[in-house]
Amino acid sequence: MYKILILLFLLTKINSFAQNEYQLKVRVSGNMPEFEYIIDVHRNSENSKIYFSEYTGKETYTKTDKIRITELLHKKDRTANENMEIMKLRDNSKNYSKECFIFSKKDPIIELSDLIISSKKTILNEIETNKNRVVLDAIQVKVTIKNKNEAEYSYNIHAPDDEYYKLFRQLVNESSKEFRVVYY
Repeated sequence: MYKILILLFLLTKINSFAQNEYQLKVRVSGNMPEFEYIIDVHRNSENSKIYFSEYTGKETYTKTDKIRITELLHKKDRTANENMEIMKLRDNSKNYSKECFIFSKKDPIIELSDLIISSKKTILNEIETNKNRVVLDAIQVKVTIKNKNEAEYSYNIHAPDDEYYKLFRQLVNESSKEFRVVYY
């Protein structure tokens, strides 16, 4: 009987330990080119580190990239792949300010991160329910998650608010307060 109880206790601890080790990367961007920041949460059982990066509004292109972008921009009939190439070259050239912070498990931003990790099924259902929702001129949130038990997965959330994607709206609000970001 004691062996069964010990085994159950160990399995519970292993499961909760595994759920607390993850990396959650959140990219928040708006329609203005200078509005973009990244919150990269590295969580384990001992502590939580957040790497905060904010787009400075400047780009640094290599000589080759600059030539290629100029060539593509002056092309009359660009293909979708060429437009994607322009966007990728611009994204790769962005300069970010970077800082690292250590947070406790009880901090609201970490609690929200934990909730996002544990709510995968609910989030996927909400995305499916709202797949035809159209909102113009709003923020974009791309969330990428890596944890020990699963392969990397991500969510693309458009226009989180108090009715739709409420959890992501709370994360954006909390991170904006924490890192003093003004997004609109």
